[in-house]
Amino acid sequence: MMLEKRTGLKPISEAAKSEMQNKLNHKCKPIGGLGKLEGLAVKLAGIEGTVDLKTQKRMCLVFAADHGVEREGVSATPRNVTALQAQNMMAGHTTVAAMAIANHCAVQVVDIGIDADLNDPKVLDRKIRKGTTDILDGPAMTREEAEESIQIGHDVAQQAIDDGNQILAIGELGIANTTISSAIISVMLNEPVANVVGRGSNISDKRMLHKIDVIEEAISKWQPDATDPIDVLSKVGGFEIGGKVGAMICAAENGVPIIMDGFISEAALTIADGLYPGISQHIIASHASKERGTQLVMQRYDLDPLLELNMAVGEGSGAVLVLSLIDAMQSVLKNMNTLEDLDVFFTK
Repeated sequence: MMLEKRTGLKPISEAAKSEMQNKLNHKCKPIGGLGKLEGLAVKLAGIEGTVDLKTQKRMCLVFAADHGVEREGVSATPRNVTALQAQNMMAGHTTVAAMAIANHCAVQVVDIGIDADLNDPKVLDRKIRKGTTDILDGPAMTREEAEESIQIGHDVAQQAIDDGNQILAIGELGIANTTISSAIISVMLNEPVANVVGRGSNISDKRMLHKIDVIEEAISKWQPDATDPIDVLSKVGGFEIGGKVGAMICAAENGVPIIMDGFISEAALTIADGLYPGISQHIIASHASKERGTQLVMQRYDLDPLLELNMAVGEGSGAVLVLSLIDAMQSVLKNMNTLEDLDVFFTK
């Protein structure tokens, strides 16, 4: 099992980060003039270990699974949408699919626990079972299933890297997954549930209070142990979140940048960091989700999202948008004059 024989992450190259910052400082623009975009290029250099960034071939992995807790009425969206959108996505018609076309990015949906028989050859079938257990009735999954979900994510990401993808984005499909993500973040960051929970699928005040009650009851019943991230994932997690954890670990081991999406990815990050402290150095935060717990996660792991667009679609949509920023920086690095070219020098 991968989790028992971890060898450690590929270290971030401080030399490449420094070289990239120096390269940007010599472009014909004010020092630091491109703000967060410079930080993005520097981080990519550190992850890849080179200033010659490799970003041309890219894939968005979308892990899809259903959640037993959906039956508690915590979401405004019906359960069958997960299966519907998985197939719709591979046909090119969902938010992330449309944005991926614009950003020259392949999309692969991974069925890791959809509560339906899809029989769609375009959807990668890695189903553990048809959805998790309702967390009010029992732990979401067994410990073995939690480990299996991480292994599947790791294997799928490794295959994508072996196929030549130089940068990965991760997204998800799964009705009620903001409920599950809130539970994970609450436990892993030791924060009161009410500080973490947001409106997810744009639910009413009444439904939001119910959502908080459901999460609090599940945490009270199963007592997930924050010092044991696999325990947390198994008791209050989701299969697609485990998949994302595995993809994050795999990318970091390979020195391949991985762009996380919003709130569901943030929950996965708390588990991944519990297994591999410091993994956030290897991960690019795409956008600030509207969910309440986002700022808590960003502060804890010292991440600064590149975009703030009030998005709440999921799917990996924010992650794919960041590819356009990466392409813009590649063009800056390739096409922009240096100060020396123009014989211009700034004085302080």
